[in-house]
Amino acid sequence: MSVLTAVAALAAVAPTAAQADDSSTLTVVGTSDVYDSNLVQSVIKPGFEKAYPGVTLNYVSKGTGAAITYAEAGSASALIVHAASLENQFVADGYSAEKYGRAIFYGDYVLLGPANDPAGVLTSDKHDIVGAFEKIAAAGAAGHANFVSRGGTPGTTVQEHAIWKLTNGVTTCTVSDANGGGTTPSTATGACPSDITQAKTPSWYQATGLTQGPNVINADACNYSGGGCYVFTDRGTFQYLESQKSLSKLGIVTRDNAASARGGNTLLVNSFHAYAINPAKFAGNSNVQINSTAAHQFLTWLTSPTAQAAVGNYLAKSSDGPPFLPDAAPVISTSAIPKNVYGGGKITITGTVRNVVPGTPALSGVKVVLRGPLTLPGSTSNVFATATTNSAGRFSISYQPLGTRAYVTLSVGAITKIENAGLKPQFGDLLSATTTARSARVTVHGRVSITSLDGDKGSVTGSVALLPGVHYQRGLLQLYAARVGSKAALHYVAQRSVARGQNSRSFTFALPRGKWRVQFRYVNNGVLASAASGVHTRTVR
Repeated sequence: MSVLTAVAALAAVAPTAAQADDSSTLTVVGTSDVYDSNLVQSVIKPGFEKAYPGVTLNYVSKGTGAAITYAEAGSASALIVHAASLENQFVADGYSAEKYGRAIFYGDYVLLGPANDPAGVLTSDKHDIVGAFEKIAAAGAAGHANFVSRGGTPGTTVQEHAIWKLTNGVTTCTVSDANGGGTTPSTATGACPSDITQAKTPSWYQATGLTQGPNVINADACNYSGGGCYVFTDRGTFQYLESQKSLSKLGIVTRDNAASARGGNTLLVNSFHAYAINPAKFAGNSNVQINSTAAHQFLTWLTSPTAQAAVGNYLAKSSDGPPFLPDAAPVISTSAIPKNVYGGGKITITGTVRNVVPGTPALSGVKVVLRGPLTLPGSTSNVFATATTNSAGRFSISYQPLGTRAYVTLSVGAITKIENAGLKPQFGDLLSATTTARSARVTVHGRVSITSLDGDKGSVTGSVALLPGVHYQRGLLQLYAARVGSKAALHYVAQRSVARGQNSRSFTFALPRGKWRVQFRYVNNGVLASAASGVHTRTVR
C-alpha cells in the first residue's frame, strides 16, 4: 500500500459526527489512538455489541481536545481520552456523569525516526526522550531533521508539550493550562496564542493537524525540506501500522524513559479514561439526546474482566508485546494463608493493593475483605475479616478462625483516587472493584486443657477450657479412660454436650472405684479437628 493510499484509507473509515443517540445507538467520541491502532474495530466495538446486541456503537475519532469539545456539545454519549490536564477541566465543568473518569487501560509513547538517524538520537538517547527532543531541535535548526507533530490539543500533543517544557536550549512559547499546559517550539518566547494552532513555529517543526495514524504515515513519507522526520506517537498505532506494512522508513528510536532521565520512568506512560456524558448539562435542549443507559453499559463492559482481557490480548503476539495494558482495577497481592491453626490461634494475611499504572499514588485507605463459602453449620456471613490499607497501600488481616473452612477470595470495592493533586483542578479517576482468588483450606485444631480434676464418690469431676470456643453447632466433651496397671488402651466412656458460645465445661463422669488413667477429648465434627488433653491419673473412691 502506498503512503498516500494508507492516509486516505485511515481518513475514509473515520465515521462522521453523530448529533444524537436513540435507545439503539451509542456514540462514543474519543482519541484517535484507539481507532488508528485498530483497537476499536478489533476489540471495543465488536465486544460491546456482542455483550449488548441491541445497541450499535458508533465511534467518532478525534484528538483528545477536539473529542472533549465534541462531547461538551452534546454530540456523543460517552468519551475516551488520554490527557489528564484536559480531562480535569471536563470533569470540573460538570460534563462527566460520574465523579471522575473510569481507568480503562494504559500504554506508552514512543519516538519514531529514520534508520539513518540524522539527529543522532540512537547514540545516547534511546531511553531519554527529553534529550532526544533536544537533539532533533538542534538538527532541525541545522537543516538536517524535522519534527512532525499533530499540533493542537490531542492527548499525544499535550504530552509532547510536557516534554518540550523539560528541554534546555530550545526556544519555546508557554501553552496555556486551558490547552493542557507545557511548552511548544516557537520562534518567540512568552505565552503561545490561545489558539495553539496559530503559534509561530520554526521551519523544522511541522504541525499537521492530522489524527494519530495519518500523522505517522505523513512523517514516514517525510516530504519536508531537509528530510529526516521524527514523530512522537503511541506504540499501539505504530505497531498496527507496522503490522499492515504501512511504514517503510520509521522505527522506534526512543522508548521507556529511564528513571535517571529527566521526567523519570513514567514520562512516557499513556493512560486512557472513559466517561459517560452527564445528560443534566443539556436539560431542556431538544437537540441533544444522551443515551445514558448505553453509556453506563459501555463503561461497565469496558472495565469488565472480559473486556480487560480482550484489550490486553490485542497485538499481544507482536515482538514488542501488547500495546494496551488493562488497568481498570487494582491488583491485590498477598502472602500465603497458613494451612493449620491450633487452639484458638490467629491467621495473618499481609499484602498490598496496587494501581498497575506506573507512577500512580499508593492506594491508601482501601478496605480489603476476606471471604469464603458458607460451609460451616449455622454460619450466616461469608465475610470473615477486613482490613484497611496504610499510606503505602499495604494491609494486614489478622483473624481468629472458629472452624475449619476454605478462604476463597480477597476483594476491594470501587476506589475513587486523586492521581495528580498538582493539576488545578486536581485529576482523579475511578478504579473498579476487584476480587482475587486466594483459595486455601485452613484446618482449625481444637485444644482442651484441664483446669480442675478430682476423683470422688464413684466419679471424676472437674472442668476444662476449650479453644476455640464452641461455635456454629454444639460440641462434645468426651471421656476416655483405662485402669492403671492394665495394658488396655484408653477407651470411650461417656460424653457431655457443650452449648454454642461456651469456651469451658464443668463435668461429672461416673467411673468405678479404682485408679484410672483419664483423658478428655474436645469434638466438634465438621467444625474442628478434634483435640485431646494429656493423660492424667486419678483415684476414684
